[in-house]
Amino acid sequence: MNAGVPRRACGREMPPARQERVQLLAAAMERPVEPLVWRSGSTARVAAALWCVVFVVSTVPPAGGSLAGPSAGGLVVAAWTSLVAGWAACRLALWRITADGDGVRFHRMWSTTFMPWSAISHAEARRDGLLEFVGPASEPMGGLFRPPWLSRLLGRPDGAGEAADTLTALVLHPRLRPPARAGRVLTDTPYARWAVPLGTLLCVARDLVHR
Repeated sequence: MNAGVPRRACGREMPPARQERVQLLAAAMERPVEPLVWRSGSTARVAAALWCVVFVVSTVPPAGGSLAGPSAGGLVVAAWTSLVAGWAACRLALWRITADGDGVRFHRMWSTTFMPWSAISHAEARRDGLLEFVGPASEPMGGLFRPPWLSRLLGRPDGAGEAADTLTALVLHPRLRPPARAGRVLTDTPYARWAVPLGTLLCVARDLVHR
Protein backbone atom coordinates (compact mmCIF):
# COMPACT_ATOMS: atom_id res chain seq x y z
CA MET A 1 0.00 0.00 0.00
CA ASN A 2 1.37 3.39 -0.89
CA ALA A 3 2.14 5.88 1.84
CA GLY A 4 -0.45 8.58 2.18
CA VAL A 5 -3.36 6.40 1.05
CA PRO A 6 -5.87 5.83 3.88
CA ARG A 7 -6.12 2.19 4.86
CA ARG A 8 -9.22 0.20 5.72
CA ALA A 9 -9.38 -1.95 8.81
CA CYS A 10 -12.27 -4.01 10.13
CA GLY A 11 -14.65 -2.11 7.83
CA ARG A 12 -13.76 1.24 9.46
CA GLU A 13 -12.35 4.11 7.48
CA MET A 14 -11.54 7.69 8.39
CA PRO A 15 -14.05 10.32 7.25
CA PRO A 16 -12.87 12.34 4.21
CA ALA A 17 -12.54 15.52 6.28
CA ARG A 18 -10.18 13.79 8.71
CA GLN A 19 -8.19 12.19 5.88
CA GLU A 20 -7.59 15.66 4.47
CA ARG A 21 -6.62 17.03 7.88
CA VAL A 22 -4.11 14.24 8.45
CA GLN A 23 -2.58 14.74 5.00
CA LEU A 24 -2.19 18.48 5.66
CA LEU A 25 -0.55 17.70 8.99
CA ALA A 26 1.83 15.21 7.37
CA ALA A 27 2.83 17.75 4.71
CA ALA A 28 3.80 20.24 7.43
CA MET A 29 5.52 17.76 9.77
CA GLU A 30 9.25 17.26 10.08
CA ARG A 31 10.66 13.89 11.00
CA PRO A 32 11.30 13.86 14.76
CA VAL A 33 14.76 12.83 15.91
CA GLU A 34 13.63 11.25 19.19
CA PRO A 35 10.62 9.04 19.94
CA LEU A 36 7.36 10.92 20.41
CA VAL A 37 5.85 10.67 23.88
CA TRP A 38 2.40 11.60 25.16
CA ARG A 39 1.85 11.37 28.91
CA SER A 40 -0.30 12.54 31.80
CA GLY A 41 0.08 16.14 32.95
CA SER A 42 0.16 17.84 36.32
CA THR A 43 -3.64 18.17 36.45
CA ALA A 44 -4.04 14.41 36.07
CA ARG A 45 -1.50 13.76 38.82
CA VAL A 46 -3.28 16.13 41.19
CA ALA A 47 -6.59 14.44 40.36
CA ALA A 48 -5.03 11.04 41.09
CA ALA A 49 -3.78 12.27 44.48
CA LEU A 50 -7.25 13.60 45.32
CA TRP A 51 -8.76 10.28 44.27
CA CYS A 52 -6.51 8.47 46.73
CA VAL A 53 -7.50 10.83 49.55
CA VAL A 54 -11.21 10.41 48.77
CA PHE A 55 -10.83 6.62 48.71
CA VAL A 56 -9.11 6.52 52.08
CA VAL A 57 -11.53 8.94 53.76
CA SER A 58 -14.87 7.96 52.22
CA THR A 59 -14.66 4.15 52.05
CA VAL A 60 -14.76 1.82 55.04
CA PRO A 61 -12.85 -1.47 55.30
CA PRO A 62 -15.14 -4.50 54.84
CA ALA A 63 -15.99 -6.75 57.76
CA GLY A 64 -12.83 -8.63 58.68
CA GLY A 65 -10.77 -6.34 56.48
CA SER A 66 -9.18 -4.44 59.37
CA LEU A 67 -5.87 -5.42 60.91
CA ALA A 68 -7.53 -4.97 64.30
CA GLY A 69 -9.92 -7.87 63.65
CA PRO A 70 -8.82 -9.64 60.49
CA SER A 71 -10.35 -12.54 58.59
CA ALA A 72 -9.04 -14.15 55.45
CA GLY A 73 -12.03 -13.20 53.31
CA GLY A 74 -12.20 -9.65 54.67
CA LEU A 75 -8.51 -9.02 54.07
CA VAL A 76 -8.80 -10.31 50.50
CA VAL A 77 -11.69 -7.94 49.77
CA ALA A 78 -9.89 -5.02 51.43
CA ALA A 79 -6.71 -5.71 49.49
CA TRP A 80 -8.58 -6.13 46.20
CA THR A 81 -10.55 -2.88 46.49
CA SER A 82 -7.38 -1.03 47.47
CA LEU A 83 -5.51 -2.50 44.51
CA VAL A 84 -8.27 -1.38 42.14
CA ALA A 85 -8.13 2.11 43.63
CA GLY A 86 -4.36 2.14 43.23
CA TRP A 87 -4.66 0.98 39.63
CA ALA A 88 -7.16 3.77 38.88
CA ALA A 89 -4.81 6.36 40.34
CA CYS A 90 -1.85 5.04 38.34
CA ARG A 91 -3.99 4.82 35.21
CA LEU A 92 -4.79 8.50 35.62
CA ALA A 93 -1.39 9.79 36.71
CA LEU A 94 1.14 7.57 34.92
CA TRP A 95 -0.27 6.80 31.47
CA ARG A 96 2.10 7.18 28.55
CA ILE A 97 2.08 6.50 24.82
CA THR A 98 5.41 6.21 23.00
CA ALA A 99 5.91 6.16 19.24
CA ASP A 100 9.31 5.23 17.81
CA GLY A 101 10.67 3.75 14.61
CA ASP A 102 9.21 0.31 15.36
CA GLY A 103 5.68 1.17 16.41
CA VAL A 104 3.59 2.34 19.35
CA ARG A 105 3.81 1.28 22.99
CA PHE A 106 1.44 1.99 25.87
CA HIS A 107 1.15 0.66 29.39
CA ARG A 108 -1.21 -1.94 30.78
CA MET A 109 -1.60 -3.21 34.32
CA TRP A 110 0.91 -6.06 34.07
CA SER A 111 2.73 -5.34 30.81
CA THR A 112 3.37 -2.86 28.03
CA THR A 113 1.45 -3.32 24.78
CA PHE A 114 3.46 -2.97 21.58
CA MET A 115 1.83 -2.47 18.18
CA PRO A 116 4.07 -2.38 15.10
CA TRP A 117 3.14 0.23 12.53
CA SER A 118 2.01 -2.51 10.16
CA ALA A 119 -0.70 -3.53 12.66
CA ILE A 120 -2.30 -0.08 12.81
CA SER A 121 -4.66 1.38 10.24
CA HIS A 122 -5.20 4.66 12.06
CA ALA A 123 -5.71 6.08 15.55
CA GLU A 124 -8.99 7.54 16.77
CA ALA A 125 -9.74 9.79 19.75
CA ARG A 126 -12.71 8.44 21.70
CA ARG A 127 -15.21 10.61 23.54
CA ASP A 128 -13.84 9.36 26.88
CA GLY A 129 -10.29 10.55 26.13
CA LEU A 130 -8.81 7.17 25.24
CA LEU A 131 -6.98 6.62 21.97
CA GLU A 132 -8.17 3.64 19.95
CA PHE A 133 -5.66 2.01 17.62
CA VAL A 134 -7.68 0.61 14.74
CA GLY A 135 -6.09 -2.38 13.02
CA PRO A 136 -6.92 -5.56 11.15
CA ALA A 137 -6.41 -7.83 14.17
CA SER A 138 -7.56 -5.81 17.19
CA GLU A 139 -8.43 -2.34 18.39
CA PRO A 140 -6.66 -1.81 21.74
CA MET A 141 -6.90 1.48 23.60
CA GLY A 142 -4.29 3.52 25.44
CA GLY A 143 -3.69 6.90 27.02
CA LEU A 144 -6.19 9.00 28.95
CA PHE A 145 -6.40 12.47 27.46
CA ARG A 146 -8.89 15.17 28.32
CA PRO A 147 -12.09 14.12 26.51
CA PRO A 148 -12.52 16.04 23.22
CA TRP A 149 -15.95 17.33 24.25
CA LEU A 150 -14.50 18.74 27.47
CA SER A 151 -11.65 20.41 25.57
CA ARG A 152 -14.20 22.14 23.35
CA LEU A 153 -16.28 23.17 26.37
CA LEU A 154 -13.24 24.68 28.10
CA GLY A 155 -11.85 26.22 24.93
CA ARG A 156 -8.64 24.19 25.28
CA PRO A 157 -6.65 22.39 22.57
CA ASP A 158 -7.88 18.92 21.70
CA GLY A 159 -4.85 16.93 22.83
CA ALA A 160 -6.49 13.58 22.10
CA GLY A 161 -7.42 14.55 18.55
CA GLU A 162 -3.99 16.04 17.88
CA ALA A 163 -2.26 12.89 19.13
CA ALA A 164 -4.54 10.68 17.03
CA ASP A 165 -3.85 12.75 13.91
CA THR A 166 -0.08 12.71 14.53
CA LEU A 167 -0.02 8.94 15.06
CA THR A 168 -2.15 8.39 11.96
CA ALA A 169 0.25 10.53 9.93
CA LEU A 170 3.12 8.34 11.14
CA VAL A 171 1.15 5.24 10.15
CA LEU A 172 0.54 6.53 6.62
CA HIS A 173 3.95 8.14 6.05
CA PRO A 174 6.89 5.95 7.12
CA ARG A 175 9.34 8.76 6.30
CA LEU A 176 7.97 10.71 9.30
CA ARG A 177 8.59 7.99 11.89
CA PRO A 178 11.31 8.67 14.47
CA PRO A 179 14.47 6.75 13.56
CA ALA A 180 15.40 6.12 17.20
CA ARG A 181 14.05 3.34 19.40
CA ALA A 182 12.53 4.13 22.78
CA GLY A 183 14.60 3.05 25.77
CA ARG A 184 13.48 0.80 28.59
CA VAL A 185 12.56 3.79 30.77
CA LEU A 186 9.79 4.65 28.29
CA THR A 187 8.62 1.14 27.48
CA ASP A 188 9.03 -1.26 30.41
CA THR A 189 6.98 0.20 33.26
CA PRO A 190 3.56 -1.47 33.63
CA TYR A 191 1.11 0.05 36.09
CA ALA A 192 1.55 -2.88 38.49
CA ARG A 193 5.01 -1.63 39.43
CA TRP A 194 3.35 1.32 41.18
CA ALA A 195 -0.24 0.14 41.64
CA VAL A 196 0.65 -2.79 43.93
CA PRO A 197 2.65 -0.77 46.51
CA LEU A 198 0.17 2.14 46.23
CA GLY A 199 -2.75 -0.25 46.80
CA THR A 200 -1.00 -1.63 49.87
CA LEU A 201 -0.47 1.87 51.21
CA LEU A 202 -4.11 2.78 50.59
CA CYS A 203 -5.28 -0.37 52.35
CA VAL A 204 -3.22 0.38 55.46
CA ALA A 205 -4.12 4.09 55.44
CA ARG A 206 -7.85 3.34 55.19
CA ASP A 207 -7.59 0.89 58.05
CA LEU A 208 -5.84 3.45 60.28
CA VAL A 209 -8.25 6.27 59.41
CA HIS A 210 -11.38 4.24 60.21
CA ARG A 211 -10.29 2.49 63.39
